[in-house]
This record gives sequence, C-alpha cells and structure tokens, in this order.
Amino acid sequence: MLRIPGLTINWHILEACNYDCYFCYAKYGQRSIFSRRYTEILRELCTLNGCRVDFQSGSAIAESVRINFAGGEPFLEEELGAAIALAYDLGLRPSFISNGSLLKDDFIMEFGPMISVAGFSVDSFDDEQNRRIGRRNNRGAQVSYERMADIFRAFRQVSPNTLLKINTVVCRENVGDDLAPLLCELRPDRWKALRVIPIHGATGRGISDEEFSDFLNRHRDVPGKIVPEDNVDMHRSYIMLDPDGRFYQREGSGYLRSAPILDVGAATALQSVEFDAETYFSRY
Repeated sequence: MLRIPGLTINWHILEACNYDCYFCYAKYGQRSIFSRRYTEILRELCTLNGCRVDFQSGSAIAESVRINFAGGEPFLEEELGAAIALAYDLGLRPSFISNGSLLKDDFIMEFGPMISVAGFSVDSFDDEQNRRIGRRNNRGAQVSYERMADIFRAFRQVSPNTLLKINTVVCRENVGDDLAPLLCELRPDRWKALRVIPIHGATGRGISDEEFSDFLNRHRDVPGKIVPEDNVDMHRSYIMLDPDGRFYQREGSGYLRSAPILDVGAATALQSVEFDAETYFSRY
C-alpha cells in the first residue's frame, strides 16, 4: 500500500481577505463556522494520522498530517493562534499561507516554534504591479520587501526549523518581471511559481506556455526548492477543506464537496474526493 510521508490538508478557514487580488479563486459563498467548530474539526482530522486513507483513486497510509491554514486571509481569524496551538498539541504539524500584512512579531514569538511551514503569497515587490493585481488593502497599503525580510529574519531567529515558503502567481502583470535578485536575498526554503488559473476574475487573462516557460527560466537560479505549477498540475492534487469542514475540489468555476467531516468522519468524507497522489508527491 502507498505510504504518504506527509499528507497536507489545506483548510480554507474563511473567504474574507483584506486584499483583492483579481485572480483569487477562494470564493466559497458562505460564512465560516471556524470559530465555533475548529476544536471538533481538528480532533476529527487528527484521526487520519498514521491511518489508512481511502481515495477514489486508491488507498494510502498517511504517516503524518499537516494542517495548512489558508483563506482568504487566515490572519483575519481571531482564533488562528489558538487553532495552531491545538493542532500542534494534536500532532498535526500546523502551517499557514498568508499575504503577511496582518502578521505581528508577537505572533511569531509565541507561535513560531509550533509552525512547520510559514508560507507567504508574493507576486511582486513593485508597488504599481501590486496595485494592478489588487495585492493591497483598501487604504492602498502593501507588504514591502523590507517587511517581508524582517518576517523571515524573525522566523529564522525564533524558529529555525520552520520552513519558509513563497508562493507567486505568475500572471499577466508579472510574467515579464525578474524577482530573482530579491528572492535570492530572502532565501526561501521553497518557492512555488503557480500559473494563473483563467477563471473568476482572471477569465481571459491567462498567460501562454512560452511566457510561463520564460518566467521559470529567468528564475532558475533562485535558491531552495523551486516548484513550478502549471494549471494541469493543480488539478485534483490538493486536499482542500472548506470553511464548513467539507473536503472539496474545483470543478470548472464551481466546486464539488463532500459531506461535512463532523457528520460522517474525515476518513469517510475523503472517499468522495478525487486525489492525484502522483502529482501531489511531485511538489514535495
């Protein structure tokens, strides 16, 4: 039976975000129940640790489980710190993906050592590029390179075992840019370059195969592990949990969802989710 060293579950705990990136596909059309139910949901997800998991494509043993808190913007959720602490106590290897704008140094000091991976969405270090993308709040404020460098330094000082990751959506606005010099200064442990998905606000605004290839070639010397993701690589290769605790997959511009895990259990809910383990492994 296939053994999965680390199974990552991306829990999109809320849809709300303080940024307005036009290509964001985190549109779930519902209010989050995270604050009321996160303790129960995390305890149910804990049952997957070291157990057999049955997918539509086959079965596997999940040797460990990582819970990746995502959004929207997860730092809008007041209970995020408490959820990270509980996930850590349950052996679920908590992580997050964030735009970094709401992350405070005190949070890093308190919770940094519990976090297995700290991920940040960075599409550009140019103010005008970020304005066109929508990567700013309603007052126009953005996360500067200097602030991101401070965040990386704080994590490396407080929690040297936390992996630092940057996700970049390669889109119409930044496809001709060269982020390599500043990425080389930040030295992320992993840099993921995701080709924009031409749905929702990005409909009709995709990039060509040649443009994506040229972007990757321009950044081939970025240190750490480089993970390119074309649209086909994203299909059925993520395990995602929606704000109501239901596994889901994208289907065109909509979603296919499982029953809530608090009703049927995490293992049973996973049986209704299509999952491409081979593509998943290629990222790790």
